[in-house]
Amino acid sequence: MKMSDYLRQGKSENYQDAEDKGLLKAGEVATLLSKQFNTKITAKELEIFAREWHHAGVFKSSAGQSLRGRKVYFFSATDISHISLEKILANREKAAKKPLPDTRQVQGWYPQYFRTTDPVTRRNISKSFIGIYKGPANKAPKGFKPLSAEAMAAAEQRRGRELKPGEIPDFK
Repeated sequence: MKMSDYLRQGKSENYQDAEDKGLLKAGEVATLLSKQFNTKITAKELEIFAREWHHAGVFKSSAGQSLRGRKVYFFSATDISHISLEKILANREKAAKKPLPDTRQVQGWYPQYFRTTDPVTRRNISKSFIGIYKGPANKAPKGFKPLSAEAMAAAEQRRGRELKPGEIPDFK
């Protein structure tokens, strides 16, 4: 199949073969199971149970700068018979148990990197400096090390100073 045909139809050859075999799409299975279990079930919840998926066309990404492929999940009759309401509810519960972000306030230092150009050799050099962070723990930068109030005062005085390679400053 040519790319232009694929873009026009929006279905790969494997997608068309799956339709010809009589496999049901995730949305159709969700409708069937919703009626069977008398509970609203979405196609997204069934993706984990699918054994087969195929490309179903392309669309522009949310940023609108690139094309993305869309997946459609397919189920056979035996696949559907193995899906129980208990399994679906267990996956819902698992998805709902996302840990809450750590929003407690922290303070400390982290290695802050800047790229500079050596004027003689014209090579890019990455240098590390002492950076200070105060804010929620879940937003802390990479390499963050928490400090006590006394050590934080010492770190504030050294803010922006260059770190030697492998140096770990001691703020006591």
